[in-house]
Amino acid sequence: MTKRVAILGGGIAALTTAFELTNTPGVEVTIHTLGWRLGGKCASSRGPNMRIEEHGIHGFCGAYFNALPMMAAVYAELGRPGTSPIPDFKTAFRPLDTVQLYNWKDGQPHVFPLRFPENTLFPDPGKPQAMLDVIDLIDKVLAMLSAALAEHGGTAIPNDVRITIHDMLVQVKGHLSGAVALQALNVVKQLWHFARGPLQQQAHDQHEAQLGNIVIIIDYVFTLVYGVLVDDVVTKGWDGLDDQNWDDWLKSHGAMPETIASPLALNTVNLSYQYPNGDTAGRSMMAAGAYAHWTLRSFAYCGHVLYAFAAGTGETIIAPLYEVLKKRGVKFEFFSKVEELLVDAAGTGIDSVRIGVQATVKGGGEYQPLFDVKGLPSWPGEPFYDQLVEGDQMQGKDYDLESWWTPWAPVATRTLKAGVDFDVVVFALSIGAVPYVADQLRQKSQRWDKMVKGVPTVQTQAMQIWLTRTYEELGWSIPLPPTGTPLADTWYAPLDGHAELKHLIPLEDWPKNITPKSLWYFCDCLPETGPPPPFSDTAYPGRVRAQVKQTCIDYLNKAIGGLMPGAMLVGGGPGGQPEMNFGLLANTSPTALAGPMNFETQFWRANIDPTERYVTSPPGSTAARLVAWDTDFHNLVIAGDWAYTGLNVGSVECTVMSGKLASHAITGSPPLAQIPGYPADRKPLPPLAGPAG
Repeated sequence: MTKRVAILGGGIAALTTAFELTNTPGVEVTIHTLGWRLGGKCASSRGPNMRIEEHGIHGFCGAYFNALPMMAAVYAELGRPGTSPIPDFKTAFRPLDTVQLYNWKDGQPHVFPLRFPENTLFPDPGKPQAMLDVIDLIDKVLAMLSAALAEHGGTAIPNDVRITIHDMLVQVKGHLSGAVALQALNVVKQLWHFARGPLQQQAHDQHEAQLGNIVIIIDYVFTLVYGVLVDDVVTKGWDGLDDQNWDDWLKSHGAMPETIASPLALNTVNLSYQYPNGDTAGRSMMAAGAYAHWTLRSFAYCGHVLYAFAAGTGETIIAPLYEVLKKRGVKFEFFSKVEELLVDAAGTGIDSVRIGVQATVKGGGEYQPLFDVKGLPSWPGEPFYDQLVEGDQMQGKDYDLESWWTPWAPVATRTLKAGVDFDVVVFALSIGAVPYVADQLRQKSQRWDKMVKGVPTVQTQAMQIWLTRTYEELGWSIPLPPTGTPLADTWYAPLDGHAELKHLIPLEDWPKNITPKSLWYFCDCLPETGPPPPFSDTAYPGRVRAQVKQTCIDYLNKAIGGLMPGAMLVGGGPGGQPEMNFGLLANTSPTALAGPMNFETQFWRANIDPTERYVTSPPGSTAARLVAWDTDFHNLVIAGDWAYTGLNVGSVECTVMSGKLASHAITGSPPLAQIPGYPADRKPLPPLAGPAG
């Protein structure tokens, strides 16, 4: 007997769950997703000139011990020919070894460059090192620090101090566990706290920025390691730290104020948008255990610290997953907007799922979502209307079928019934959708209500600009290695995260006389002052989009000159105010646009829909999260970076972990020991799962 699984949602959580489920025989999987494409927050598509348009900046950390091996397996199964632009896993992920952070002093940014050494002991991110316990993780972090100091230090650190630091590292590595660990660690702490003050003073007096940065690096990593060991995370786990805020925890373990305020410490919270209501001017709030786990794990990378995608996220991640799942027999129901989950009379299971059918495929066939762009299966920016019965009614009307505020109404309703259409439901939508489509779960289960209230989400905003000159031609001055690109998340706010991804331009389709030479992505939180309006207010997305557009223009006028002085107008704009030279933006529009109006030809978006909002990890949120199999409803499993995974930070890695846990809940596969980062002894343990039959 086959086990029928209905997966609600089309993002990474849904696709990972389907990939893992179909590794086990006897499981029939159907994915129900709104709109015309897959990917959720990681969806990308092609716009004018076949340019790649994203929700924000995406890439993988080298410590994605679940996501990277999954994609290695996907590409191996995909079996693309060598002539493909992305034939294999190695080609799909481009190594990056540098980050340009910025240390803010007296209201001005000072570059804080980081270059991470390649991990040659574990060079293949598709076959990661075993990350079995906290001690192994710390040991690898200390090894990374040792190598990084050798690369960064140069002549900045006096020889006697270098010997002291080396001895300190040896002491820490020699006492990661055992009865004498705490005493030895406190001796090392005293040694370091004695040394760091004079070093910091020397850096200040002699204007040695490199030495000052190195002091912060050592202080930060040592505080993380010391705090984790002293708080006995080895035996108690990470979750016990999560009632504290990240900065309070660092302070309690002796980090310098300069370290806590440094971009090295802020990197994790900025990268994961840990600002209540998206207000980056306020205090960031992130659970200390989630913060320390994510940060230390990020330092224990395989191969390279970061990997950029060889193409858009849609082409590099989502389309390969879709193609493999189609070959495996997974069914995809596009244009299926989940409207409500209905609980059975006993209040213990899901009776049915009501779905709004947004459009119907001509002839009753399957919708074909991909098209070829320079040899890559890609996603369009709108549906293929010629495949749809309602296509003529939709085309040219600017209906966004992914927006919850769209004026387009479903053309039919479909109801999925337990025991008929599914045996198990996997809720793989974002937690932001729960109040709108699964409120019965909150009414029947206090734990669901606690999770929705305790795991908040934030809006985000993003823009992309294509420039007709290289960033070097425009005055970028920070030296970069071959595996480097402008990349930061502590620049001016808002939109303090940026990445230059010019390697994507050849995969787009520009006229030869207007081919861009540089491509910049910017992303950040989008502040909100109150709840969103009802979905009947169909003009709301347009108002927010206009707001984000003006934010982007203002930001470019204020901040782009600090990165590339040559991108600014000489003499400024009207009234002498600083203004970007918007004529540098690549424009293939038949209408010549002057000044800021030329920004109209670029790309920006507001991620405001319930399923697009970013999941945050404030203190107390870990205790509110449910694990995949512990949902209070016998035929309901959950997946998403809002579920408990042991990592508990909004990311593709956390989402992939959740999909693997959802599959384990249904089939028992993969084993928990094959989900790096999940505490396999955590209660409640999963049920004895297995395929029907």
